[in-house]
Amino acid sequence: MDLHHGAIHHLTGAAAALLTTTASAVADDDWQLKRLMQPTTAQLAQEVAGSVVIYDGLDARQVNRALDTHYDRMQHMMFIRIHHLPPPGAGGEAVVESDGCD
Repeated sequence: MDLHHGAIHHLTGAAAALLTTTASAVADDDWQLKRLMQPTTAQLAQEVAGSVVIYDGLDARQVNRALDTHYDRMQHMMFIRIHHLPPPGAGGEAVVESDGCD
């Protein structure tokens, strides 16, 4: 299955299900950020039950903010293809971190 920017995976034990969205990349990021930063009670219950959520293609600043803000949930988060933006004024494109998970 081809993974694209904004794909998100839920892993629980040996079972895995892939959820993708067909909306624009911006909408995907918003959806992922909402799940990451403001999870519902049901989503938190999934994490307590052992669920791990893989977030795809987020900005490094978003990842760092999530890890700082939700340190207690860190074991339920995984980030792939993190985008590292160039320093302000440096120009250029974001560097996408390769996690080796193809």
